[in-house]
Amino acid sequence: EFSFAKGIDKSAALTAILTATIRPSLPLAPMFHAFAPESGSGKSFLCTLISAYATPRRNAPSTFPQDEEECRKFLLSELLRAPAVITFDNMTCDLLPHKSLCTVLTEEYITDRVLGVSKTVTVGTRTLFLSSGNNVMPVRDMTRRCITINFDPRCESPASREYKNPDLIGQMEKNRGFYVSAALTIIRAWIVAGRSETPCRSIVSYGAWSSLCRQPLLWLGLDDPTES
Repeated sequence: EFSFAKGIDKSAALTAILTATIRPSLPLAPMFHAFAPESGSGKSFLCTLISAYATPRRNAPSTFPQDEEECRKFLLSELLRAPAVITFDNMTCDLLPHKSLCTVLTEEYITDRVLGVSKTVTVGTRTLFLSSGNNVMPVRDMTRRCITINFDPRCESPASREYKNPDLIGQMEKNRGFYVSAALTIIRAWIVAGRSETPCRSIVSYGAWSSLCRQPLLWLGLDDPTES
């Protein structure tokens, strides 16, 4: 029932689900950004659904940092907790290429000094990064580090839409084991079938992710999620 703009956006949402399911097994993974032209289109709802595949706990969304210094401090403090998911919800600015955020998305570890303490720590980056916003997009260096999921509500008032399954998140959380195993089955089926590689454009830094979260969907005949 999500009003994806194109088939590639549905594929992008599905690859986000596969990524969420096996994120701890991947050295690196791109960020996922839900974009819509207006509020009430289902962006935050989708991010919550994707997060549920990564963890049974609902995490509060964070505010996107305004500058590099704020971003660096935020990422170190958050990654010290080793969260399954970090979400920047309802963004009001473009997804800016802060140096520390770009590094977190292309390196397995980061090292920095703990705020207020003469101590340097190294933390892992195996966290799923999600974001959403109306009319805001990844820009410059973030474009290759982020898969965009575009929505097109195709109605005057998307916030007033009625859904056939309004308790989708509750249903997912109640039967999480079933849905997580379904996602794992897609990846496992591709592996058992011989890991057939569909010709596609390579993405620097994300080879392992492309194999396990992109190739199974291409093998099933879906659109390439990276085309978004």
